[in-house]
Amino acid sequence: MWNGLATSENGGSAILGYDLWRDDGDEGDFSRLSNSDVSMALSYTDRTPCQSLVYRYKYRARNVNGWGAFSDVGYLYAANVP
Repeated sequence: MWNGLATSENGGSAILGYDLWRDDGDEGDFSRLSNSDVSMALSYTDRTPCQSLVYRYKYRARNVNGWGAFSDVGYLYAANVP
């Protein structure tokens, strides 16, 4: 889950979509997880991580001016439920 952009962060235009990216769990290149430019979802359930890897995630938002900069990178350690 990530936070939507506040009015002061959207460049004065409504957000039209979010774009989520993840690396391969081995500090490789990022790949886009969504297949749509119009997703307004603020959460994503990733069902493909391999246990014991640390994945990096980042997202960006789009408005009438195009895509904004990517967020800071977030980290997720894939583990089983204890």
